[in-house]
Amino acid sequence: MRIRTKLLLILLALVLPPLVAISTYALREGRLFGEELAGKAAESFRHAAEQELALMVELIGEDLNDNRQMLELSLAFLVQEAGRVLAVPPPDGGAVFSSDAFDAAGGLPAGLTPLAGLGIPATADAPSFSRPAGAGGKWPSDDARRLTRLLPTLDTLHAKLSENMLWAYVALPDGLLCTFPGHGRMPAGYDPRERPWYLAALHRGGPAWTILLDASTGRLTTTVAAPIPGPDGKLLGVAGIDAPLETLLPESDLSRRWGEGVRAFFVRRAAPSTGAEAGVEVLGSRDFLAATSGWNTPVVPVRLASPDTAALARLAAAIDAGRPGQMELPLDGERYFAVYKPFPGTPAGLLVTVPMQAVLHQAASAEAAIRTRTRGMLTVVVTFALLAVAGAALLAYFGARAVTRPVTSLCHAAERLAQGDLVARAPVAGRDELATLAATFNDMAPKLAERLRLKQDMLLAMEVQQNLLPKAPPALPGCDIAGATSFCDETGGDYFDYQSPMAPHIGGVCDVSVGDATGHGIAAALFMATGRALLRAARGGEPGPAALLTLASGLLWQDTMDSGRFLTLYYLRLVNGGLAPDGRLTWARAGHDPALLYDPATDTFEELLGPGLPLGVLPDYAYEEQTHPGLVPGQVLAIGTDGIWEARNPAGEMYGKERFRRVLRATALGTAEEIVAAIHQDVAGFQAGAPRDDDITVVVVKALA
Repeated sequence: MRIRTKLLLILLALVLPPLVAISTYALREGRLFGEELAGKAAESFRHAAEQELALMVELIGEDLNDNRQMLELSLAFLVQEAGRVLAVPPPDGGAVFSSDAFDAAGGLPAGLTPLAGLGIPATADAPSFSRPAGAGGKWPSDDARRLTRLLPTLDTLHAKLSENMLWAYVALPDGLLCTFPGHGRMPAGYDPRERPWYLAALHRGGPAWTILLDASTGRLTTTVAAPIPGPDGKLLGVAGIDAPLETLLPESDLSRRWGEGVRAFFVRRAAPSTGAEAGVEVLGSRDFLAATSGWNTPVVPVRLASPDTAALARLAAAIDAGRPGQMELPLDGERYFAVYKPFPGTPAGLLVTVPMQAVLHQAASAEAAIRTRTRGMLTVVVTFALLAVAGAALLAYFGARAVTRPVTSLCHAAERLAQGDLVARAPVAGRDELATLAATFNDMAPKLAERLRLKQDMLLAMEVQQNLLPKAPPALPGCDIAGATSFCDETGGDYFDYQSPMAPHIGGVCDVSVGDATGHGIAAALFMATGRALLRAARGGEPGPAALLTLASGLLWQDTMDSGRFLTLYYLRLVNGGLAPDGRLTWARAGHDPALLYDPATDTFEELLGPGLPLGVLPDYAYEEQTHPGLVPGQVLAIGTDGIWEARNPAGEMYGKERFRRVLRATALGTAEEIVAAIHQDVAGFQAGAPRDDDITVVVVKALA
């Protein structure tokens, strides 16, 4: 911030505190009051609307349940009467009207009174009969004449059920169908024995509910059907009653109060399907089937889809518990308020959804009015405060200009320094704070130059250390080898190396070493470089791993006996390629974590252990050499540093060797390079940006198939 701006702010702070305090208080209290009042009003209106909707759905649900019970009771009466008339001899004489007679007459046969409101010519004077195509035998059959005795029963049901009944019918096992009110227009190929209501009634052995398109009118209906048992228990047929779905679903009643966006569904709990959990499915609604659907279109429940899985779960829980429920439910990109009313004794119920815009209309209007008035009040207060601040700022501006001139030279010097001119200096004049700032700037410039030189030295050290690490793994037949190091600073103390025999007569041998010097940073990097040089120099006589570490430890102790520093190391030699049956593994361990051998064939892990102190601890410590049979195809050998399992996440939890094993198991089928990369990536993901306290190194040797 410029000095001129600071002076301006100081003057404003002296002149305007009372005004700012009063304005701030008025703004804050006005905003809080407006938000609180608007929120409470909106919540009150919303709660009232939700309770009103829930009460309406409760009443409609009770009415639907009464209609359902009435239909089931009417069906039971029809089943009883149909069983009675089918068990007695047929009457003599009497008219029997087939559906073909209605079609031949172009509407109704002569002498029958038309019945309005069904969408097709129909009559309540007599039932109509139809048979499947190809049905033989005399006509009218004895069963058809028997069923004409149902006319008083059917007429009573029609009068009692009124608009809740579209058709009542009785279907016999030979395909004969008696329908009331009588009508024609039965589609070709219609066989009642193949209809879902007939099959569902036989399957359940009692009342069964289905939703389908009526074959004659194309209207979506809810059908309840039940088998008709004879006196001996033998099936005489199936009776059913069709109820128009629009008379059961209360959308028209609700639309008058809540608008045209109201939707009503019959829903039930959906069984789990492949790739989806158990949810809610729609059994029926007004737009359940497409306009092009035919009478024989299979009616399959549709899963209720919503991006809000939690709301669907609450709805499913309400269905499971058989209790009412209320929730917000997004459907088809729009938010709805949903109310569920269960049907007692059934695993289904009524779901009514109303757009949230309709529910919240009054609440939104009240809230908007309150917020508008609040914004008007706040605008007046803000305008007054801004005008006062602008006037004071204008007066303060001219007074501040005179004070800012001494800062200009300091700015110019800072710009030169930023462009790389490390000899730039600012003139020091007077004894005020600006003079102190100029003197501090002049002291900072040489220190900054020194820091830049140190930074360059660190980059050079990092480049040198990177060049000490292997550029590429050795090409060993039958083996895939890879390794990588990640330092927590520019340089570090971790180390790995590959070495082949210096003597040309020793073939098929490769040495793999992984080390970790105490600490990290430039000191650990120098110590690691010393250890590496000693190990490479000690290999001149081709000693074994134990002899090599014994010699290197004694030499390293001479340099570190007073420093307390040491180097852990795991030195592995792959003899004859390290592959079974001719090859083997030999190693010596200097205080380093053991190598981990994983066999995917048996899914087992084995640690290649062995005694040994870190290098440089004692001058005459003798290391021991360990052996193990060679690797078989598929086995993976991993050597890492403690920076892997001691890595911590932001919660302070350690990565651990068990997680290291899981990564090794999961990636064992990949290449050695892929396994190494997966370990580094998993550690980085575990740390999730937490500061890294140690270097990370891992080398993987995999036996190829």
